[in-house]
Amino acid sequence: GSAAGRGARGRRSRDMAAQRRQRLVAMAVLLGVSLPKACARLGDASSASVERKESGTAQATSASTSQTLFGYEFYSSTSIYGETPMTACGSLDTKALVEGTGYFAVASAQSMQAEFPDLHGGGCSFKCQKADGTPIDRCEYVHPPNTFSGASAKDGCSCVQVGTCMCGKAGAGTGQPNSTAPMGCFTCGRGRFVQRNPYELSLPPDSNGLIGPEIKVVVADVCPYGPNEQWCPPRAGEANAVGALNHLDFATAPPIGAYFNNFFVFSPEPCPEILLQRTRATSTCPASTWPTP
Repeated sequence: GSAAGRGARGRRSRDMAAQRRQRLVAMAVLLGVSLPKACARLGDASSASVERKESGTAQATSASTSQTLFGYEFYSSTSIYGETPMTACGSLDTKALVEGTGYFAVASAQSMQAEFPDLHGGGCSFKCQKADGTPIDRCEYVHPPNTFSGASAKDGCSCVQVGTCMCGKAGAGTGQPNSTAPMGCFTCGRGRFVQRNPYELSLPPDSNGLIGPEIKVVVADVCPYGPNEQWCPPRAGEANAVGALNHLDFATAPPIGAYFNNFFVFSPEPCPEILLQRTRATSTCPASTWPTP
């Protein structure tokens, strides 16, 4: 499609995601007080870009070469969901957390967190089914050649979240062996966006350049597979519907000009002291969920 068409799709996805993100979708009782639990939300399937799961794994493998990583460690798809005053990482306020730091608050995919404590019926799992009610492990998506625009779930598949998905941390299986980044709550990283996006997959890998400045991110939320089966892989080593083994859902728009859900290359790194102080002072997550120094 044309650049104007892709821009319209990107704007619709961001606007709808921001509106839906404001509706907190679960409840969790923390410290004896009932608080709404936030769950990272994305654009709807009509404007999101997706592909078949089996072909996605192959795409992720070819995308995660040293040539396309530009010296970074991991490759990720991205989306934007809007600021929220209460996240799954212990009720953090995404805007207050990063104010004045230059960091971008993000929700990382369930696969990048993997371990969730049993907080008030917690954990983090999902159930999927076809339109006729037949249970299925995961949804698959079909799409036109070279673009995920207009994709749809095969057999009318849909999924729901099971558990609170709160206070997740990186678990077994994350890391370099399977290219799933270990990015649980309260972890940080730095990276850059690339030209490649889900709407122009015909772009040759060797012409995929970097765009925009290097930015820093801090994980303040989770993107669980259940309500986000297009984008957020459920388990380490598995690709999402757009072929990436990682997904970062940004609370605010990145500084790259026109944004078409561009892919992102990044490396984890220690968080600065100011972010550590803010998260420890405000998060309601138990100490056992904090990443090991």
